Amino acid sequence: MVELEHRSAVSEVAWDWSASDGSRLAVFPVPGGVAVLQAAGIVVLSGETGEELWRYRVSEGEVSGNVSDDGRHVVLRSEGDAGADTGGTELTVLDSGTGEIVHEFDSSGVEAVERVGWMPQIAESLSAVMGDIWFVHEEENVVAYHLGDDRDVWSTPTSDLSQCAGVGSVDDLAVLNEALVVAVTCYEQPEDREPVDMVEGREFVSGLVGLDPASGEELWRHEEQLGLFPADSQGRTLAVQESGLLVAEYPYTELRQFVDPAEGEVRGLGRNNVLWSSGDGSRLGVWHAESRDYRIEDRSGGVLASLEEETGASPDPTVDGGGFLGLEEGVLHITEEILADAEEPVIGYFSGFEGNSEIDVSGHGGARWEVHAAVSVPGAVVVSHTETEGRSGVIGLR
Repeated sequence: MVELEHRSAVSEVAWDWSASDGSRLAVFPVPGGVAVLQAAGIVVLSGETGEELWRYRVSEGEVSGNVSDDGRHVVLRSEGDAGADTGGTELTVLDSGTGEIVHEFDSSGVEAVERVGWMPQIAESLSAVMGDIWFVHEEENVVAYHLGDDRDVWSTPTSDLSQCAGVGSVDDLAVLNEALVVAVTCYEQPEDREPVDMVEGREFVSGLVGLDPASGEELWRHEEQLGLFPADSQGRTLAVQESGLLVAEYPYTELRQFVDPAEGEVRGLGRNNVLWSSGDGSRLGVWHAESRDYRIEDRSGGVLASLEEETGASPDPTVDGGGFLGLEEGVLHITEEILADAEEPVIGYFSGFEGNSEIDVSGHGGARWEVHAAVSVPGAVVVSHTETEGRSGVIGLR
């Protein structure tokens, strides 16, 4: 497979692809391009051309799934015919580069597989796969399962990870070559009181723990109190950057932390956010919330480039509502919707250090588009959408 670089800037539509069933799509970066998760399975497209590289579909029913944190595997959960005693719930692990089936096994007894994320078909618990090990958080333990035969490689109690005499929880997992990073929370719940997880002013610990993926041995630990209340810490998500670095986001306060899994380095970002990082992790694209400035910084926070300084003003995009995506040479703002028969159907506005550009989709056919996600993948920035006529698709920007 030809290795493609991530785009440093975008200015136009390169290709488009339409789904056959009209379901809402989820998109993930994988080697060579983008994995598109549908209700009926997965399709992998070239980031450069939009050409279909491979697909896997289930014969009946719907699938849920995810792409592993390192991008090397696609993990799908489906209702098969594994047997009446188990209900036939099957887990299929595919090589994301080739579509080859790596492992298949019955997952009916693993409760964590049932948890889903922001979209019905995305199972957050299916992203923690590396090599031949799948990591899950069950009620009392974090368990490393060997794919293919269901045996435990290792298991660590939640109480050991949280080091908590009160209420301890495991909130999220992310796994890369260097470490399995586990987000944990600890707080005291008085016996004579209503639950205090949403009460401000309570003392609690927000922890991040790095474990050796092969053995479960603790490599590093970082603890502080971050967030409004314990539930803020428990609601954290760990987002993996292209470089293998992490951003931990706290939902209620919108606070974030930048995490290097290899070194155990944790840097507070406040309400700012790392939107991009270079392949070696030495440079970060940081969105500064108050000034609405996008800056390229080194790991210590030194500013290497600033949109505000380069252009003399904060970015003033001509689209709104759909969020933004950081790239090496600027930030892409995405619209939330394109109205039917819009005279100027603009899907994105790129604010760059060396200039700006609107990205129009004039050939979109006159239907109303609802835009869902924009993701940087090898060869393109891809944007997923649905239309009022029941169609859905993905476009690639370059």
